[in-house]
Amino acid sequence: MLSNNHTELFAKLNKFVTKYYLNKLVQGGIYFFAILFIFFIAFSTLEHFGQLGVGSRTFLFWSYIIISCIIVLRFVISPLLQLFKVGKIISHKQAAKIIGLYFSEIEDKLLNILELEEMSASDNALITASIEQKISAIKPIQFNSAIDLSENKKHIKWLITPLLIILLFFITGKQYVLTESSAR
Repeated sequence: MLSNNHTELFAKLNKFVTKYYLNKLVQGGIYFFAILFIFFIAFSTLEHFGQLGVGSRTFLFWSYIIISCIIVLRFVISPLLQLFKVGKIISHKQAAKIIGLYFSEIEDKLLNILELEEMSASDNALITASIEQKISAIKPIQFNSAIDLSENKKHIKWLITPLLIILLFFITGKQYVLTESSAR
């Protein structure tokens, strides 16, 4: 039977895993929109200056649709499913390794607890006492703080750059490069 410390430890690990995939989803959303805007600008500009025929425009259109689908699957749907624990998600051991990278005071203690937890199936009193001692040592640490969602601000540049380019087209009065070519 799991003690309150065990239950709390696994709850903290589960919260970490949830925040880990939420972070992946935020990053994926930023990259999704950035890549779509970049391809929109590239394809619209290419079509405008190339005055492409129907076949070439059809190829660009379907390429854009396929790229969009791949990007949404890779960067949005996959992390979203993992956030809801559908499909392959990281194990508690993998989460422990990630957490150990951020907190030097934990080092391998968390991983050792999980390994000892697997061994304690026979309810060995010495192993159980060791687990309790290690859990008490790392109890005050909030694993969630290993993931800082505000660090995603550094990825915003990938989204702002294409938006600025689109804005430049409109400011300079050359919006027709994007609007007319995309309308065709």
